[in-house]
Amino acid sequence: MKLKTLILAAALLGAAPVANADSLYDDLGGLDNITRFTNRLVDRTFADPRTAHQFKQTKKDRLARLLVDQICEATGGPCRYKGVNMKKSHIKLGITEAEFNALVEQLQQAMSEADVPFHTQNRLLAILAPMKRDIVER
Repeated sequence: MKLKTLILAAALLGAAPVANADSLYDDLGGLDNITRFTNRLVDRTFADPRTAHQFKQTKKDRLARLLVDQICEATGGPCRYKGVNMKKSHIKLGITEAEFNALVEQLQQAMSEADVPFHTQNRLLAILAPMKRDIVER
């Protein structure tokens, strides 16, 4: 019985540092790279006719800062997102599934340009995907 307990304790203690060292925040390249691809995402979003019309009343720099904080916090980084929740910030905008998908495509392109590996991109998208239900209205 003691041997099983020791093996389990050793396994748990050995696994803890690996889990911490393997944070998505770090895999994305930390704050500098998150800022880089987020700024590129915002540039793409404002320029793409599929999404630009949704951002006519949006301050580009403020949006970029909020997105950086949101992604940083969601991936285990030190930032704290202080914006409103997704449902409240997107209510009555009439965002379509096509517009949402275009933004996801823009995010993937921005991450690729920032040399974020495909499997790391997918890990971030998996965290962000549940927000779709609070953003898409039609």
